[in-house]
Amino acid sequence: AKLLSGTFVSSQDVTATWLMHYLGASPFLLSLMATAAAAPFFLFTLPAGAVADIVNRRTLIICAVLWQAAWSVVLALGAWTDVVIPGAVLACIFALGIGLAFGAPVWGAIVPDIVNKEELPSAITLGGVQLNLSGIVGPALGGLLLPLLGASLVISFNAIAFLVVALVILQWKP
Repeated sequence: AKLLSGTFVSSQDVTATWLMHYLGASPFLLSLMATAAAAPFFLFTLPAGAVADIVNRRTLIICAVLWQAAWSVVLALGAWTDVVIPGAVLACIFALGIGLAFGAPVWGAIVPDIVNKEELPSAITLGGVQLNLSGIVGPALGGLLLPLLGASLVISFNAIAFLVVALVILQWKP
């Protein structure tokens, strides 16, 4: 589920950048896409790690994933209805980044709860492979699906992928 979601997040990154270009965004606004995506990690990862140590991790992951799903839905609705503007795309990407920033420390923290001590090094390595694979396959998939299905549908797939992750995490019994 995390591989699927990560792949569609990367696909949505390509799609959102294309959407910004399609909307006639200036080069400056296009360059802010990377800032909007990365700034939440800088701003929120440290507090998110502290929150992850205080609250129920399963609940925090589900909240972070549902937060991301909600903002993907907002972006998809804007694209479906042609009412989205470049500033709204940037805001949605920033909001998605907040969800990623709050989810990232928890994903790392739950690995020892999911696998036994002997499998821990392999599980950590697999998590890194998943992240890299999503970063490789996702943009290519986004570039392939965008002309075939359109931005609205690709972004909608990302929202659905987040919901799949939430359903999988709901099945997890820590």
